[in-house]
Amino acid sequence: MARLHEGLKDITVRLMHLDPPKQFSNSTRREKTTQGGWRYALTGWRKFMKAARINVLDTVHYSFDENEQVLSVERVEPYDSRTN
Repeated sequence: MARLHEGLKDITVRLMHLDPPKQFSNSTRREKTTQGGWRYALTGWRKFMKAARINVLDTVHYSFDENEQVLSVERVEPYDSRTN
């Protein structure tokens, strides 16, 4: 049986919105979707959200460089329940 995670590379995560900015590596995983495609995700998602200080419903502005495999979180806008 083939391993789904074989050949997947770690990506670099840069948290540019923090002072000072943080950088770390994170593994990725791949799961088959019900439509027959693939879905990719970071492993340790909870740790990533905590390190990035991102809460549920916050708006996250990010970019991903496919060539360098770098995910950069540039800005996080906190959710405001009064406006939504």
